[in-house]
Amino acid sequence: MKQGYILLPGLALALTLAGCAGAAHPLGEKQPDLVVYNDSTAIIGSITVSSDRESQGVAMADGSPLERGESYGFQVAETERVTVELWDLEQHSLGRCQVKMEEQPMRVTLDDELGLRIQAEQEAE
Repeated sequence: MKQGYILLPGLALALTLAGCAGAAHPLGEKQPDLVVYNDSTAIIGSITVSSDRESQGVAMADGSPLERGESYGFQVAETERVTVELWDLEQHSLGRCQVKMEEQPMRVTLDDELGLRIQAEQEAE
């Protein structure tokens, strides 16, 4: 019976720590500076993020595109402005916008009318 009493506090501690870790950012990963969120019925096949200092892109692999309710985060080097471009699976443009980077992470949301909404990530949640 002593083993049961030892396991219960350990289980409670593990559950408490698991709740603190959060699902959005696994341990060891930095919070992204820029998040692209799909809130439309369109399927995003690839995303490019570029500035005067760098260019990043991601193509959704294995036929698993970014669907409604899903997001993808980017680490952006210190820059004032980035251009975000979204593409469907056939590489047709879904939208393009410029984002003025701020102190807090920024979010670009693709909506049902294929419009792009830009706001601070904190405000979007």
